[in-house]
Formats: sequence, structure tokens, C-alpha cells
Amino acid sequence: MNTFTCNTLTGAVSEYTWPAWQSLTPTHAGSATGLFALGGDTDVGQPVVAQVRLPATLRESTLKQSIQMAYLSMQGTGSARFTVHGAAQAWSYDFPLRASGQTRCPVGRGIRENYLGFGLSNPAGQAFTLDRVEILTSASKTRRV
Repeated sequence: MNTFTCNTLTGAVSEYTWPAWQSLTPTHAGSATGLFALGGDTDVGQPVVAQVRLPATLRESTLKQSIQMAYLSMQGTGSARFTVHGAAQAWSYDFPLRASGQTRCPVGRGIRENYLGFGLSNPAGQAFTLDRVEILTSASKTRRV
């Protein structure tokens, strides 16, 4: 059982897969296993792994699309993971975060899809701020199916 929370001031939504909260306040959460204080940089000593996922949507043309590069305006340290979601498959790529706040993530050249979605995560649980994702795509000259 998952618990969803929404920050009513920012609109940010979070999903908790453990524990199954029964009640939630701005500072505490309760479950069958006890009362927990909210806040800090970890969840019961474990890193807080964030996952952002955009739905797979049909691109501008019915021609198959390939991805040349993913560019990200992102503050943080360490590395992050960028995921390309196709209609039936997903491909993940780790990339380093740069001090300049501008980075890129090369993706596989063999991806050819009409529906493309994208995701981003911080596997180590480090803090980050994402400002922009720009995907450079190119359409096949002939391939539609």
C-alpha cells in the first residue's frame, strides 16, 4: 500500500512505499509501526531517492524519432540517472552532475520510437535542483513503422 502526499503550497507530490502511513501532519506521520518525525536528509537512515517521470507522449511527427542528446540544467553533486521511456521499453543512463549547473547525458543511438517519455532520479539520494530538460531529437527520413 502506497501513501501519496501533496504540498499544497508548491503542488509537489510525493509517494511513499514504506511504511503505509495512516495519518500525516506537516511534522509527523503515523503508521501501525509507530509515530515518525518528518524532516531531515534521510528516511529512517536510508537516502531519499527522488524519481521524476514525464509520460511517454507522441512526438511532433509520425516518423520514428531518435535522440541525439539530453541536456539538463541541474544543480547538485555526484551523478544522476536519466531514463528514456519508449512505448514498451525503457533505457537508463548515468551521468555526472557538473558544478556549472549545465550537463548533458548521451543516450543510446539505437532508440527509435514514436512515443517518448523521460525520467530522472538521484540513486545516491543526494540533493538536487532541476531547472530544465532539453531533448535534442532527429526524425528518421523514411521510417514510420
